Amino acid sequence: MATVLVVDDDAPSREFLRTLLCYGGHQVEQASDGGSALAMAARRPPDVVITDVLMPGLDGYALAHALRGEPATRHIPIVFSTAHFGVQEVRPRADACGVQHVILKPAQPSTILATIDSLLADGRLSVSPAEQVAESQRLTRSGTWEIDLTTDTIVVSAELRDILRLPSTRLTVHELRRRVHPDDVARIATMAETTWCAGSSVATELRVADTAGAVRELIVSCLAAPADASATVSRLWGVAQDVTQIRADARISAQTQVDWHAVRRTIDALHRAVLPSTLPAVAGVDLAALYLPAPERLDIGAGWYDARVVDGGRLLLSVGKVAGHERHPAAVMGHALAVLQAYAHDDPDPAGVLTRLNRFLIENGRDDTFVTAVVALYDPGTGRLRVANGGHPAPVVVTRDGDAGAAALLRTQGPALGVLPDAVFPQRDLSLPANSAFCAYTDGLTDRHGAASVDGRLLRVAAEEFGRLDPDQPAAELLTETIVRGMLGGTAPDDDVCLAVLHVT
Repeated sequence: MATVLVVDDDAPSREFLRTLLCYGGHQVEQASDGGSALAMAARRPPDVVITDVLMPGLDGYALAHALRGEPATRHIPIVFSTAHFGVQEVRPRADACGVQHVILKPAQPSTILATIDSLLADGRLSVSPAEQVAESQRLTRSGTWEIDLTTDTIVVSAELRDILRLPSTRLTVHELRRRVHPDDVARIATMAETTWCAGSSVATELRVADTAGAVRELIVSCLAAPADASATVSRLWGVAQDVTQIRADARISAQTQVDWHAVRRTIDALHRAVLPSTLPAVAGVDLAALYLPAPERLDIGAGWYDARVVDGGRLLLSVGKVAGHERHPAAVMGHALAVLQAYAHDDPDPAGVLTRLNRFLIENGRDDTFVTAVVALYDPGTGRLRVANGGHPAPVVVTRDGDAGAAALLRTQGPALGVLPDAVFPQRDLSLPANSAFCAYTDGLTDRHGAASVDGRLLRVAAEEFGRLDPDQPAAELLTETIVRGMLGGTAPDDDVCLAVLHVT
């Protein structure tokens, strides 16, 4: 088995070659442009490269020169595959690039297999070329056709006859035209005329009805076959591939993407509608919060942040997340946050709020949904902060240490909400000095694939970013942005991220 690198900006052409060469016993790698192919060949040199000539960016000529210029790839046999040039046009440039063979599209499967086989050691393939061609046409659902222009008679291969369910391998142009979709009839004439006048190969797509009335979508190529030494064209021939299923799958995939984005937009709109549009203004306190969705997932949890002024001019800050599988977390988040806000209005004690919310989730839960949350109550008059944690990532307190920042985790924690009926949520009381910050977040900020020492990295990032800020300026918004940037490194999160910062100014 040889490794063949197929390079072509046309996806159907790559797929045709992949199917054909895989049947021929080879492993196939694909690239849609010369730049990608060059990088792939540098990482793992293939045994053969078959490349289109005209491609955007790095074309086939430039790719061949680049491969010949590197010691690791200069020995690789290269085949040019082109539909835009004749052999006489492309051969001089192929020789200049050190390219051994040129194949004109569309090529007979047997020609492709024989060309690749000739570049490899003898005896690699034990199956006869005729058997290979027959099986490759079966797998790729392709067949050949030929038309005699003097009699308007078309002869198709047995494979193409079976694809179109024709009663015979011989039919007239009139019979074929009756089966072609009316909007595609003009393409047949244009294809034949172009081949007749220019002598170059042409490919187009046609919709043809088989004898059962089913419409088959075909990619059809057309070439001229000289009849005698005077090169008078009397026959046209080509290859037709049935791409009905490929096109149907592509349409389904496109519709799936449309549906996916519609659902995602609905979820995001619901999520953002629940989050507060503005944060309260409290003297001596600078507040900021950020929500960042994971862009490529529907099964994300629903994280929230919330801040509101409660009895006595105090500030209640909460950050939480809903998890579960039977109901989408976004559907639960609005209820959980509304209940939390109602309990906080009645009595903003953090442990009491979590205890009552836990009881509500236990009594009303009918599935595997649970909630984690941090609730913090800050008194600007005294600088005292009271924090309770229900199964949530430990919040961070950042302070000044000379000209640098210092960060510590508040590890006091109770269980997740909605799991244990008699759960207890211990509280932590501390004093927030001037120019310090309290940061609460969801685990989307820290849970990264392949990331290690999460707690240590978050503390380091928070301390470094806080130390860079002007101690005489409000820092919450800038600290929020820099912590997220430092933790994610400019990449999209694996899960949605909420981060809220309370900065004592």
